[in-house]
Amino acid sequence: MSKYEKSNELLKRAVEVTPLGAQTYSKSYRYYCQGDSPAFIDRGEGCYLYDVDGNKFIDFVCALGPITIGYNVKEINDAVKAQLDKGISFSLQAEVEVDLAEKIIEIIPCAEMVRFVKNGGDATTAAIRLARAYTGRDLVALSGYHGMHDWSIGSTENNKGIPKDISNLTKTFEYNNIKSLEELFNQYPNEIGAVILEPIQANGPKDDFLQNVKELTHENGAVLIFDEVVSGFRYALGGASELYDVVPDMAAFGKGMGNGLPISAVAGKKEIMKQIEEGIFVSTTFGGEALSMAGSLAALDILEKPGTYEYIWNLGTILKEGLENLIDEYELNDVVLVSGLSPHCGVEFEDVGGLDYLDINSIYSQAMIHNGIITVGINNINLSHTEDEINAYLVAAEEAMVNIKKAIEQDSTEGILVGKKVDPVFKRNIVEED
Repeated sequence: MSKYEKSNELLKRAVEVTPLGAQTYSKSYRYYCQGDSPAFIDRGEGCYLYDVDGNKFIDFVCALGPITIGYNVKEINDAVKAQLDKGISFSLQAEVEVDLAEKIIEIIPCAEMVRFVKNGGDATTAAIRLARAYTGRDLVALSGYHGMHDWSIGSTENNKGIPKDISNLTKTFEYNNIKSLEELFNQYPNEIGAVILEPIQANGPKDDFLQNVKELTHENGAVLIFDEVVSGFRYALGGASELYDVVPDMAAFGKGMGNGLPISAVAGKKEIMKQIEEGIFVSTTFGGEALSMAGSLAALDILEKPGTYEYIWNLGTILKEGLENLIDEYELNDVVLVSGLSPHCGVEFEDVGGLDYLDINSIYSQAMIHNGIITVGINNINLSHTEDEINAYLVAAEEAMVNIKKAIEQDSTEGILVGKKVDPVFKRNIVEED
């Protein structure tokens, strides 16, 4: 009997009724070694997940980033339950909307007004619409991943179904390369209305990159938007803007602000945000859904406690340095690379011999699963992790390094890989965030 018998049965059913058998690309079976990994989760507790077959795992994916505190947190659950007794959505706004907006304005450096939506892509799209209206310009300069909407995903290789005229309105520039943004402004003078970027990519900004982006953007009459859907509430309470002391005109948040609840927000200067009162359409039926707002308030109360981010950074540093030491020990520096700042760090893989990077990825993923660890390479640290879980991760990572070394020596995964090869929807050089 398979250790994942119920997962496999559910997967057979799921792929018949849902594309990829999942609602989110990076949660699908293709990101793990199919047949030798769980496909369905039953419940979470702290930093642990329990699959439908009863197997227990330490989770470093954290639901693709939203879990900043942990699963099944009593204070957040109690806040949601208390609101549930009052109601979920109403015909007029609820007091909790004002409470949460005031809290965001208190926390986020650029926030003078706030609009709540549901997904990160909703928030970035709202910011782009506001910036275009404010400047009267249509072109967007982009760096990073900003969601599934046409203006953003149309600039990637995953752009099927997007009209070319829309794709042509978005121009990309290279992170940590200010000259690439300068070239766009020179190529399209007085046409770029918004510059949007993930302010923390890979190992973070270098050489005052964010400050230089801000200065260049404003010199050219455009609006600067930080997409903090990933970085917000993960590296610092006030996100990258606080961490690097660079305040944009607008910022988009999601993921970590609700500890798993479906909520996101666009925040920014009042003069830009008030355009929503003047015919700029940013409005959703569930923008004021009260359960998520009550839970988000409770989550932010926890995250703003003294020592929160020092704790997260410390654990992440132990993990990152441990990975670097293992890679050195097994002489895999050209094959396994450590990437990311400590709270959001992990490994990337390179081709070697007859093995491609997904072969190496698969060996790594399998070793982690066999040792009770769920990861997709990049890891998120949350407040429920302890040094015990970090050490367990590093024990599993060492087994992975041993197996990778063996595969390289025999130039094959034969006898090592049990399940199917990892086959992500987005391959290398294409965005992998949802």
